[in-house]
Amino acid sequence: MHRRQYLRTIALSLGGLACTHNIFAKSLYSNNKKKTILLVSGRQFSNIGDVGHVTGILNLLNIYLPEAKIILWPRISKIDDFDNLIHKFWPDVQIIHSKLRDKNGKIDNRNGLPDNEDVYRAAEAADLFIAGSGGGIMEGARWLAENYKKPYGAYGVTIEYNPTGAIKKMLDEASFIFTRDTSSLEFLKNTRCKEIGFAPDSTFASTIEDDIKALQFMSENGLEYKKFICVVPRLRKTPYYKIPPSLRSFSEPWTDEKIEEVDTLNNKYKEQDHAKVREAMITWIRRTGNQVLLCPEMIHNMDLYNELLYDPLPDDVKKKVVKKEDFWKTDEATTVYKNATAVISLECHSPILALGQGTPAFYVRQPEDTIKGQMYYDIGLADWVFEIEETKGEDISNRLMEVYNDYSGAKLKVEAAMDYVRKVQWDTMSFIRKQIGLA
Repeated sequence: MHRRQYLRTIALSLGGLACTHNIFAKSLYSNNKKKTILLVSGRQFSNIGDVGHVTGILNLLNIYLPEAKIILWPRISKIDDFDNLIHKFWPDVQIIHSKLRDKNGKIDNRNGLPDNEDVYRAAEAADLFIAGSGGGIMEGARWLAENYKKPYGAYGVTIEYNPTGAIKKMLDEASFIFTRDTSSLEFLKNTRCKEIGFAPDSTFASTIEDDIKALQFMSENGLEYKKFICVVPRLRKTPYYKIPPSLRSFSEPWTDEKIEEVDTLNNKYKEQDHAKVREAMITWIRRTGNQVLLCPEMIHNMDLYNELLYDPLPDDVKKKVVKKEDFWKTDEATTVYKNATAVISLECHSPILALGQGTPAFYVRQPEDTIKGQMYYDIGLADWVFEIEETKGEDISNRLMEVYNDYSGAKLKVEAAMDYVRKVQWDTMSFIRKQIGLA
């Protein structure tokens, strides 16, 4: 799809929001790249939610700042599948892969220098730096802020500590800090940045789809449109030591002590957490006769299907369960979520991808999964957040059947939340336009 056609499609999918103001309607089709933005976003390829941060903010920048050239500097290692995914939808985005390394070539995110000269050229050319990944300020963004006297800001991030030292200085001097949850704002009370506010996770704007792969998978597994739910498992702490270093956000090996600590915590809670979701699966299958798809948000989730969600099920229920046993990209997952009746996830970003497609989604929230989950309350979906230690399986089951029995009402609830998300996106992106000197 050509970029002009793509922009028009996205603008229409946002309910015409991007075309209701003359400045955006006039600029959507401009090929005159007057400004350059260096975007630091993307932590790990093993997580469709982390990739969704990138595709979401690229969507927003293309809609609201189409005059700007975008250069992407991800923390994600050089992976062809990632670069191809970005260029599939944004062929004019330049991608630079670079690590911060010390003089001996070891990764040093605190004091290292980029190992790719293209970063220096991009920094010189840029009019604005944006840090756009959810889990705090990325190291590359801090290096840019410390070494170049150019405006910079953070979009859709979580801050869950009182910043000090170099990070505090960076935040104080930022042009804007938009956090994806209001809980983060509490930690920024003593920050001197003049523009601090709430901007929901940029993954809400990730609308990329792959109809061919999604419909082929559904056809092969007998999944009918709006006649199945998706279920995503999660352990209390992500066992990163099981994920290949090239696919995760850091390459350093875990110590035996760290592995034992995480495994002990996960083993303590994994059965009781997933038993509550299994109850909802059983209720869904027996009351509706429809199917359940077990699917991953992170690559290691697939290892959890049998032990925690499938094997303990009654035999009559197992017949209606399908497993996604190869890891998928964000565009295929988004399309499957779009075609599902609902999504139930212990991971945080699959519900966001589903909501962005108009599909009702539940977030079963574990206390170890940071404060980012506050965003669901912030956008008016408190009824669809289940704090795992305060939730019974029947609570999830009953809410799921309420959605099924009044699906039109559930869809209206999704749209109301997404209308608010889009309004905030409009406001924050309009501010960024002004910061970069666009009308």
